[in-house]
Amino acid sequence: MKVMVFSFAYGVLSLAVGVSSALSQGLVAEQIPQSRTSETALQSALIQQTRPDDLPDAPQANPEKPGMRMSPPGMGPRPLLPQTFHDKFMEYAVSVAGPRALSVPAIPSLIRLANPPKNYPREWRQGAQAFGRNYGDELATVFAFETGRFAVGAVLHEDFRYHRSTSTNFFQRAGHALAFTFVDRSDDGRARPALANFAGIAASSYVGMSYLPKGFNDITHADQRFAVRLGAAAGSNLGAEFGPDIFRYLVEHHVPIPRIPIPEWWTKR
Repeated sequence: MKVMVFSFAYGVLSLAVGVSSALSQGLVAEQIPQSRTSETALQSALIQQTRPDDLPDAPQANPEKPGMRMSPPGMGPRPLLPQTFHDKFMEYAVSVAGPRALSVPAIPSLIRLANPPKNYPREWRQGAQAFGRNYGDELATVFAFETGRFAVGAVLHEDFRYHRSTSTNFFQRAGHALAFTFVDRSDDGRARPALANFAGIAASSYVGMSYLPKGFNDITHADQRFAVRLGAAAGSNLGAEFGPDIFRYLVEHHVPIPRIPIPEWWTKR
């Protein structure tokens, strides 16, 4: 039960991160003028935030499938171009050595220092050396996840990027996001088991068995980390699915959005 609670909490946190990332993507591009309130102006501004090569040639419409989205270019899920080996490698390189990969792990490291697990040894919970150990653990986790996912995805030709649902039904979209944790796409667009994601989650969960302190480097704790990160993956998918809609809702209802100078590397897809 405790593992399920941690998994749910971590998943909710990942959902928040996914939503914030989607909001950030809107903030990185040119801000939408507050005086342009019409639907046409909103559509034009959102289209400008979409790369030209991502736009469909015609409005997304399928009268034979009434449950599918019917939206003008730029307003629905952007179609993802086929992911080549070069695309996978460049995404992997930025994910393990980019500024975001090196800076973000400091946050959970500080949180762990502020609230260390029970029975954590002193050298892992006090002082600069403890921060270094926890920071190294976070870096190793990120590296193991990205390496495992890239290696399996490259060998099996798996496209592990998230593809948003085309449905307009909330529950179908939520189900699509959760199911994408287990079934993703191949390079040619066919549905397939998400082996790359599971390889990354497994690698990041069990790598700590080689260096974590005694009592935390056993298979039980590794299994717990696996369950937590699986829940986090599901939460991240939910954020990727609904984040753009939340951003659009905030803009349409004139909710003040802070002008945060977010660098481009922070919003990498």
